[in-house]
Amino acid sequence: MDIYRNQSQPLTVLESLRKRKPFTAPQPQQASPSPEKPQGDRRVQPDRRRAQVAFEGPDRRKKRSRRSPRLLNPKTGRAAPTEDRRGRLVSTQA
Repeated sequence: MDIYRNQSQPLTVLESLRKRKPFTAPQPQQASPSPEKPQGDRRVQPDRRRAQVAFEGPDRRKKRSRRSPRLLNPKTGRAAPTEDRRGRLVSTQA
């Protein structure tokens, strides 16, 4: 057994710790089966929500216009990219 200067406990305590049996967890007994779920469980019942029905015709939802501001090409009036070919942001100063 090595004796170190910085040991905080006396040797008798260290010897008693070494002689003790290491802790072992008790062996689990036979596990009981989990209780059955009741028959009224919603996950077993069919889904009663309305089905999504596809429709013909134009989409009547409001289109996003002010959420994503776009630059307009001064010559054509169409939306222009905010970055040039090199990935730099285009100047928006007027």
